[in-house]
Amino acid sequence: MALKFPRYVLSGTAFPGHSPADLVAQACALGLDAIDLVIAPDGQVDPSQAIDLIEVTVDCADAGAKVVMVTTDLTSPFDDHAEDIHRGCQEARVPYIRYGAWARLDGAAYLDSLQAARAGLRGLETLCRRHDLRALVRQIPGTLQEQSGHAAALLHGRLPGYVGICLAPGWLGPIDPESWRLDLDALDDHVQALGISNTAVLPGPDGWSCTPAALTDGVADWPNLLDEITKRQLDVFAILESPYHVGDVWRHDPDASPAPHELLRDDLCLVRRRLGPKPVRRQSNKPRRWYRPF
Repeated sequence: MALKFPRYVLSGTAFPGHSPADLVAQACALGLDAIDLVIAPDGQVDPSQAIDLIEVTVDCADAGAKVVMVTTDLTSPFDDHAEDIHRGCQEARVPYIRYGAWARLDGAAYLDSLQAARAGLRGLETLCRRHDLRALVRQIPGTLQEQSGHAAALLHGRLPGYVGICLAPGWLGPIDPESWRLDLDALDDHVQALGISNTAVLPGPDGWSCTPAALTDGVADWPNLLDEITKRQLDVFAILESPYHVGDVWRHDPDASPAPHELLRDDLCLVRRRLGPKPVRRQSNKPRRWYRPF
């Protein structure tokens, strides 16, 4: 049986520090009924409480939005609370879990870092299969999976039905249509979600800084990016996760920049026009007898 999944999801990454109830209120104001909770020390759910995730999901559903995925910073099945998070998702019937950032190991060669990351992802996939979950890998600046070629190497050998990727062109700076087509070619069926953001991510003396931008302001050519998804008939869902709560709007006078909720609403309208309203359908996640993670 195919899994019917919402086309649009509001992520807790867009509103760090907000409670689950606040995130549900933001989603309902946008006409969305699906949310992604961040399970992290500064997220909507503390990892130590993930085993009781069902209580949070029931409260969210009663308030008008279903929790359809969680975002974590897990990179290994041996991370603290990894087992509890996966078990909590299974008991709460949350179908998707999104993993964190694999960075290059200090002083290690790229291939050694890649081997360690692949081992971590392989172990996490085993947890997903044990708890009937689907995995997503995020593209994040400064990680092994930042570029699509490297992400494809990380996912090599993983079945798309179990492990997909959430592309995030808005986080990675300007992308031209030819590069975007090559990205989609490299990752092929693994492309299952889009992180909808248009953020200038810049290094500085205090680390990375983020400045949100309207989707039509050119950090990434979102209309063309979305049109390519539609042309290829890729069955993806969109995760709205720009950090609309911080900074000034890119290329706007701070005194005249729109309110964050207005910016989020306008961006959602643009994405809806391009991708349409139909839900995403995935095939059953039942293990195949011949398939063994390697």
